Amino acid sequence: MKGQLYTLESIIAILMMFFIIIFLFKNPPSSPEFEKINYKLKAYNGLKALEKTGELRNHAINSNATAINESLNPYIPSFLTRAVVIFNDTLNLTTKPTLDNITESISVTYFLAGDVDQYEPREIRVYMWGFE
Repeated sequence: MKGQLYTLESIIAILMMFFIIIFLFKNPPSSPEFEKINYKLKAYNGLKALEKTGELRNHAINSNATAINESLNPYIPSFLTRAVVIFNDTLNLTTKPTLDNITESISVTYFLAGDVDQYEPREIRVYMWGFE
């Protein structure tokens, strides 16, 4: 009789520990920093995909930041506000957004070397905000 009681106690203890572990790890807390990192990765992967197709280099040489911004639509969530700025080796070729009233913003930088026949490096920056 005593052995059955110990067995019952141990089964109840195991079940209690099992339910506590499930309760604690069922909904892990999400960090806003991880979301920001994921947005950066999405933007970087979008720029990388555009470079592989040659579209990014073409738009960067022509200083067409609007076309780059529109091409990033499938990669970056639509609720984020974003701006693309293109720099050459000395100055910016497109207008930089004013982020004075923005509390938090993130940016991704992507470098392109020159074309085959001439050296014209470009730096593409994607600024994103509105994820609060």
